[in-house]
Amino acid sequence: MMRLDELLAEILGTAAALPAEDVEWREATVGALLGRHLAAPISAAFDLPRVDVSAMDGWAVRSGDLAAATAANPVVLKVIGDAAAGRSGAELVLAPGDCVRIATGAPMPQGADAVVVVEATSLGDPRGGAPLLERSPAGLPADVWFTAPARAGAAIRRRGEDVRTGAQLLGEGAELDPAAIGVLAGSGAARCTLRRRPRVVILSSGEEIGAGADASVAIPDSNGPLLEALMIAAGATVVARHHVGDSAAEALAVVREAAAGCDLLVTSGGVSVGAHDYMGAALSDHFDTVVHRVAIQPGKPLLVGKGRERSGAAWALGLPGNPVSAFVTATLVAVPLLRALAGDTAPAERLSGRLTAPLTSPAARRSFPRLAVERDADGWPRRDADGTLLVAPLEEQGSHQASALARADYLGDIPETCERLAAGDAVALIALPRASRRSAR
Repeated sequence: MMRLDELLAEILGTAAALPAEDVEWREATVGALLGRHLAAPISAAFDLPRVDVSAMDGWAVRSGDLAAATAANPVVLKVIGDAAAGRSGAELVLAPGDCVRIATGAPMPQGADAVVVVEATSLGDPRGGAPLLERSPAGLPADVWFTAPARAGAAIRRRGEDVRTGAQLLGEGAELDPAAIGVLAGSGAARCTLRRRPRVVILSSGEEIGAGADASVAIPDSNGPLLEALMIAAGATVVARHHVGDSAAEALAVVREAAAGCDLLVTSGGVSVGAHDYMGAALSDHFDTVVHRVAIQPGKPLLVGKGRERSGAAWALGLPGNPVSAFVTATLVAVPLLRALAGDTAPAERLSGRLTAPLTSPAARRSFPRLAVERDADGWPRRDADGTLLVAPLEEQGSHQASALARADYLGDIPETCERLAAGDAVALIALPRASRRSAR
């Protein structure tokens, strides 16, 4: 049997990123952009800010006019206008003794070299009890009183302070997450070059999940929706999901048709050694088999195939039919493969935890037990004195016990050479979606 690290090296070393496409991103929905990866970097089309702007709501002043201002000897400046964000304010020119009401983000008027926050000023003589302003007045006052000097440059954001024209903002391979979409929107770029989302077809096999199964023994198809959700969460587009009965001819025909319309074909069930397991043979007929047994638990009967045709699916993954095995193998193999196809070059995050209970692992197989993080009364993960997450194996570790998946925060990653870990031992972790969420008991 092939080792998992050998299999991933083979797949990820040969999986080519999907073709790039030029996108007028402002015409696309945010949902269409979210999770995609850049095939070319994004650079700033102009300085940000584009001009010197105010960092605060207040009064644009000439700092020299306030050099002698004190509470005992306040300085009064004449208000000559209003500077608002989105207006050039080119007509506003400060002479000695002038000031301008200014909003956050508004261009600095000519002659002004500082901004005094509105809360430090008043509309009357403070020596006579005039209160400090709490906000900019609705109407434009005739003059404003100041009781302290202003430092030249105070509360001003300089042109290009954030980025300069031509500076790279997002690199090739960057994922368009919410922050990156905000950066793209502010860059001034009209277009971006993105990797196409991987297209996936999912096939669930087995008479027991079909409409023709005896009602007393029929089971719902949980693998299909589970895998579809996992593929979408990994950034793919699921173009179809079908059921395939226990028929060699049907499996062969459906695989051939499905492979023509996707980049990755994912099947569940029918890849083991049973008399009614026809999916493995159907996949091997259409794809070159990379492996058909992997030294892992759960998920040993995993089949990985590489496409022979220049068009259609480049890869096929034949996952075991047991729900936990399907979920674990898809997490370990399908998700990294999808990321490679999508142009994601970021390395996988390495995590570790500390066991609060012992667990065993099969000899000569890398195992991935389902673990739950210990949580406090508010549902937040607990950590030891060193800040390490505290995790415990779930009781239900059978490959058929899918109900436990909803309570699993992590997969443990136990090497082939280890058969037992004690409470207090460190364990490598693979985060599952639930791990980042608070969960009330």
